[in-house]
Amino acid sequence: NPFRLRMSESNDSESLSTPLDKPALAVVDFISLVVFAGVGKASHAPDGSLDIAAVLTTALPFLLAWFTTSPLTGVYVSDSDGDVISAGKLAVKGWAVAVPLGCVLRGLIKGYVPPAPFVIVTLIATLIILGGSRMLFSVAESKMSD
Repeated sequence: NPFRLRMSESNDSESLSTPLDKPALAVVDFISLVVFAGVGKASHAPDGSLDIAAVLTTALPFLLAWFTTSPLTGVYVSDSDGDVISAGKLAVKGWAVAVPLGCVLRGLIKGYVPPAPFVIVTLIATLIILGGSRMLFSVAESKMSD
């Protein structure tokens, strides 16, 4: 893969993975984080309506954090086991780095530290949404390869 980042010319197993290694999964992750932001925005709207610009603005720091840390967290490794448990473990690995970083980025963008309830709900909701969507994707991917 010409887009694969290389740590070492001699050992291909030390290559860093990027979203380009698993583009369909990257789309699932993108949608998951936008869904998280959409649910949050709708829950705070008096009539439950969605302003797509506001949703994307809310999702942006989490998307940036997820995709920029993905080569380091390995959430797009091509040689993963492909089972549901492995998919969940990879999601947690990426989540543990990217979502707290997303909260920090959101705070920097907004100009204040996000309140503790926001951070707690964000951590729980993104873990469920990202983990669940990646696990479902793993099941779908394995069914398609059978």
